[in-house]
Amino acid sequence: MLAAEGREWTLTPAEVGGALTFAPGGGEIRAGLDEERLRAALGDVFSALTVEPVEAGFDVGGSVEGSVEGSAAGVGVTVTPGREGRRIEEEELLGAMRGGLFEGRREYRVPVATVEPGLTTAEAGRMKPTELLGSYRTDYTLSSDKSDERMENLSMSSGAVDGTVLAPGEVFSMNEKVSGLDYNASKVIVDGRETTADGGGLCQVTSTLYNAVNEAGLDVTERSPHYAQLPYIRPGLDATVWFGGPNGEGELDMEFENTTDAYVLVRQYVAESGYVYAEIWGQPNGTKVRTWSEPVYRNADSAEWVTYQTVKKDGEVLYDGVLHRDTYGALKDEKGRPIPADTVPVAPTNP
Repeated sequence: MLAAEGREWTLTPAEVGGALTFAPGGGEIRAGLDEERLRAALGDVFSALTVEPVEAGFDVGGSVEGSVEGSAAGVGVTVTPGREGRRIEEEELLGAMRGGLFEGRREYRVPVATVEPGLTTAEAGRMKPTELLGSYRTDYTLSSDKSDERMENLSMSSGAVDGTVLAPGEVFSMNEKVSGLDYNASKVIVDGRETTADGGGLCQVTSTLYNAVNEAGLDVTERSPHYAQLPYIRPGLDATVWFGGPNGEGELDMEFENTTDAYVLVRQYVAESGYVYAEIWGQPNGTKVRTWSEPVYRNADSAEWVTYQTVKKDGEVLYDGVLHRDTYGALKDEKGRPIPADTVPVAPTNP
C-alpha cells in the first residue's frame, strides 16, 4: 500500500510480480527490480499526485486601436496569479521500494515535494511594467501611398505587436510577430524601385517601434536601413524588414533585447490623428537616451547619414557617439523614373 496527501493506493500481486526480475548468478537465482516496470505500475499514483506549476503572467487590459493621441497610459497591466505544482520524489520512492519489497515491507509513504513556478505571483507583481520608458510616432499621411490597403496593413501589423510582454533577457523579433498575416498589396521598395506587393506599411511600423526601443534604452541587436530615404521617417532612424525568400534567404529583421531587470510591455497602434505610435513600458531605471541623425551629404544619386546617440543612467553618461552610418540610393518610381535622393523630404527627429 502507498499513501500520500490523505489518499491510498494498492498494487496488486500481479503488478508487483511484473516488476520483479530473476537472473542466475553465483550458483543461485538472484531477484531484482525493473524500475521502469515498477514506475509503470505506479502510473495512477504519479497521475494523482503530480501537478504542473502555473507561471504567473500579465493581462494587458483594453485596446488602443484608433486612439486619438499617443498614450496607452490608461491601459492597465494586471498580474494573473501563478500556482505551485507538486511532484513525487521518484528516486526516494523507488529506492525505498527497491529495498523494502525484498524485506517484506508492504506499506510506503510517497514523498511529495512542492514545485515553484518559474515566475511567482509575487515576482510578477514586483516586475510588472508600470512606467512609460520610451515612445515614438511617425506620420502615415506623409507616405506616397495613402490607400486603404496600406492603412489596413499598418493596423494589422501594429495589432500583431501590441501587447507583447518580454521577460528580462528575452529577445523580440519583428518578423516573428508580423509574418504570416494576410496583408494587402500596396507600395513597397524592391531592388531600389517602387512596386506593389503584399505588406506595404510594415517598415513604417517597424521604424516607429525601433525608435521607441532606442528611447527606452533597450539594446537593438539587429537593424537594417532602407534602400532609399523615405518621407515619413528621418534617414538614419529607419528600420526595414523583409521576410526573405522561400527558405528565408535574404531575410531582414529588427530585433531587440529586454536588457532591464523587469518585464517590458510593447504597445503599438494607429491613431486617427494621422500617426503610428509605439510605446515601451517597464519599470523606471534612471536611463535617458537621445538619438538623432545628421546628413554627411545629399546629392541626386545618393545620401549618407550618420546617427548619434547619447545614453545616460542616473545622470552619468554611459555612451556619447556614433550609433551607425547609412548610405541611401536614389529611388525609382513604378515607371522606372529616378527620384533624386536630395529631393526627398526629410522628417524631423521628433515628429
